[in-house]
Amino acid sequence: MNKPEIIARTIDQLREEFESRSRVSKATREGGNDVESKAESKYDTLAIEENYLADGLAKQALAAAKAIAEIERMPLRKYSGEDPVDLGALVLLEFPGVREWFFLAPSGGGTEVTHRGETITTITSESPLGSQLIGSRVGDRTTAPAAKIVRVE
Repeated sequence: MNKPEIIARTIDQLREEFESRSRVSKATREGGNDVESKAESKYDTLAIEENYLADGLAKQALAAAKAIAEIERMPLRKYSGEDPVDLGALVLLEFPGVREWFFLAPSGGGTEVTHRGETITTITSESPLGSQLIGSRVGDRTTAPAAKIVRVE
């Protein structure tokens, strides 16, 4: 695996998410504050709902921006077969019948990128799986979900 390329793709994916959420938040806010969205009665809550939606999208955009900054600041480390898993590790897990790659990052959990036909899912140390991986080594097992650590890069 080419870790610098995977990290760059992850950051690109987060940038796209930031830009998309920011753009939609702005458009939604403009729609919610438009003259035509003015409430016609006390039961007409369209403008309020649009502004709540815009707020939620803006928070998601900020979360993506935060993830970008944290991943960019994260030191790039090479792991040997004996090093314990920590932030910045690429981990190959073997589940019953399937192997999957994970990138352990400070934030940005759920972001997926493809590299050489493999899907790499970003997880954080706060996630149930991520918390089990921190400090683990090749050969160790996770319990929920049940998996074996096959490789750490």
